[in-house]
Amino acid sequence: MFVYQGKMNWWTYAKDETFVVVLPNGPVRVGDSVYLFWKWTVDAKGVKNGNVFQTISVDSVTQTSATDVTFVLNGSWYSFTVTTKGGYENISIVMRNPQGGVSDPMPLKREWKSDKELTGTTRIWTGKFKWMSFARDEHAIFIVPDGFGEGKPIISTWQWTKASNGKTKEPSFRAEVQRNVTGLGTDTVKFSYKSYYDIKCTWDGKKDQLDVWITEGAHSEDVGDMIRSAIIERSTHSHDFNPPRPPPTKSECDLYLPQPQASLPRLVCPFPFPKDLLETLAHTAAYVDQCGYLAKYAQDRFSALDADYHFSLEQIKALKIEIENINKTKGDLTLDRDAAIAKAQKLQEALDKALKDGEGFQKEIARLNGVISDDKLKDDEALKVLEKTRADLKASQEQCSKLQAEIAHKDAQIAEQGATIINLQKIIINLETTIAQLRAEITVKTSENEKLAKANITLEGQKRDLEGSVKDLQDELARAQQRIKELQATVKDHAAKDKEIRDAKARADSDAAKSEEKAANALAEVEKYKQWAYDNKVVIDLSKY
Repeated sequence: MFVYQGKMNWWTYAKDETFVVVLPNGPVRVGDSVYLFWKWTVDAKGVKNGNVFQTISVDSVTQTSATDVTFVLNGSWYSFTVTTKGGYENISIVMRNPQGGVSDPMPLKREWKSDKELTGTTRIWTGKFKWMSFARDEHAIFIVPDGFGEGKPIISTWQWTKASNGKTKEPSFRAEVQRNVTGLGTDTVKFSYKSYYDIKCTWDGKKDQLDVWITEGAHSEDVGDMIRSAIIERSTHSHDFNPPRPPPTKSECDLYLPQPQASLPRLVCPFPFPKDLLETLAHTAAYVDQCGYLAKYAQDRFSALDADYHFSLEQIKALKIEIENINKTKGDLTLDRDAAIAKAQKLQEALDKALKDGEGFQKEIARLNGVISDDKLKDDEALKVLEKTRADLKASQEQCSKLQAEIAHKDAQIAEQGATIINLQKIIINLETTIAQLRAEITVKTSENEKLAKANITLEGQKRDLEGSVKDLQDELARAQQRIKELQATVKDHAAKDKEIRDAKARADSDAAKSEEKAANALAEVEKYKQWAYDNKVVIDLSKY
């Protein structure tokens, strides 16, 4: 048995309250009971200092290291994920509720563990504790791990409202042994133990309550009546070959008939079967493990290929969308290029017209210059015409330069868009090639998936057959073990009878030896009397004898 103590913190309902967890069988397995005890600071209904004691079975166990595990406790409302550390030296608990609430990890330290096998009846009492001004309406727990008896352990812990050192909600853990035990085998058992205080306990078997008195100096006080919260009737040690089974759970399931025909051929060729039943079981288990490994490998491989297959489909879908976007971009760029070419053509026509007008202006200027030089024209009106013509020529030249610059810019845009279209066409070709490759990979992986699915079905069938063989061998092992027990009993009887026969033979041999010795002595006496008779010439008539 392991007893842990720490602090419970759950939202506003439990703040820094003493938290006790009991593992009655030490290291846990699925189906084991676990006891949890704490106090609400104030519960959801507004009730203050309400005790909570829960008994929850272990739902699942996951090995985290060679000596530690994580196990799950699913209660009626709250669930707890418990992780052991340091070979069960400490535990960390995360508390959850169905509404999604999750606590921070709550560390608990192992305060007590049993140093030997417990055979007595374990009892756990919980209740309210009060002591002078130091504890008011606090929660307390008392445990007898190995039942009542002189020198047997007694564990208790309670919480100080405010300890003598000034600390609030301070736990007070005590692990001692029972002394002055009286009333064993009756409905009233009394015992005491000393742990700074003198603590006297009286158990009322009719109510299964524990009355606790504490004495310090001249002050003595009834600190509370504890009610029984858990009891464990422990079985005595045995050599049963069948392990104890966890408590059964009721559930519903669908039932199906097995396949009427075997999925695998029945092998009748010679096999290197071991002679021993246990070795045969060991080899069978090894084959089952190998089947499990192959089935798991096939399943994992199938899952990986299936994931790759669906990922490839998503890739193809994405590439198709990308091709559509590229084609749309290509169309937009083609329209922009055609518009730019048309605009460039218009600009070229305007430039040609401007150049042509410029040539006319040049000719007019040349003519006017000739008139001026020839006729020495100084008329104001002629000068105005000349200036206007020069201004028109300058504007026409500037327009020509501007149009040439725009044409050069549009030519650059057309060249750039043409290069972009060529690049997009290359990208489309590459994407179409990738799609073709992915489709080929999908075809290959689909074929592999079908093969693996068939292999998985075959391996599952082999596994079921081998599991059936293991069950048959286990039944045979059970019968063999029963036969061994019978033979051992027969051998024991034969050994007893053989001992009796040997003892009788030894007695007979001893009696025979004594008889032979007496006969030899008698013959010696006869020979002695014969010699005496011969020496004294006495005739003895033995015919009557």
